[in-house]
Amino acid sequence: MTRFTSTLAAILLTASVSAASAQTPAGAAAPGPASSAPTQLTVPRVDLGGGFTSAIPLSTDGEGFFLAPMVNARVGVALNPRWALEGAFDTWPASGDALIVYRAQARWLFGGAAAPGRLQPHLTFGGAGGIEHETWGPYQWRDAAGTIHQEPRVSRWNVMPPIFPTVGIGFQKTLGGHVALRADVAAIVMPADDFIGVLLMPSVSVSIPIGRYATTRPR
Repeated sequence: MTRFTSTLAAILLTASVSAASAQTPAGAAAPGPASSAPTQLTVPRVDLGGGFTSAIPLSTDGEGFFLAPMVNARVGVALNPRWALEGAFDTWPASGDALIVYRAQARWLFGGAAAPGRLQPHLTFGGAGGIEHETWGPYQWRDAAGTIHQEPRVSRWNVMPPIFPTVGIGFQKTLGGHVALRADVAAIVMPADDFIGVLLMPSVSVSIPIGRYATTRPR
């Protein structure tokens, strides 16, 4: 867990430094107001999203197949035009209990910010964990002597750290400076003693920036 987190942080730090050094060539002056520099595109610093996910568990033992509808929420923070850090949360409520599958991931944009209205492909990778809320009771039971015991209603939270590797691919298309549509397919790998499980997470969501999506700056 610690080694994975350290490696991910090192990759992102290297990408951030490389992107920053590539913005202005060494020895070149920054373009002034009358410069004919090419049009540049920007990405918002913070990106919020929400939509729907279909969780599809698969396993090498070949037993069972079902699709669980979930509601998702997402927040991303851009490090530079190519890299961002994201937290994604998919919730499955069921009969008073709840399961949240969360992902701490990096997002890499192919070629940096895309022109307004064009599809922007991206890759994601990181780790996934879970948060579960369980409830049971009240109920009663009788022991061998015939005494009846009452058990109260009990609830608890279980939290699993993001130890499962996850990788995904997706696309986003801006519909204006303040809204975009995004589609993703993520795969969470969950190895066990005698089988390997994969949780596919296809999702469709709406993204809203704190700021503006890729827009053309004046020349």
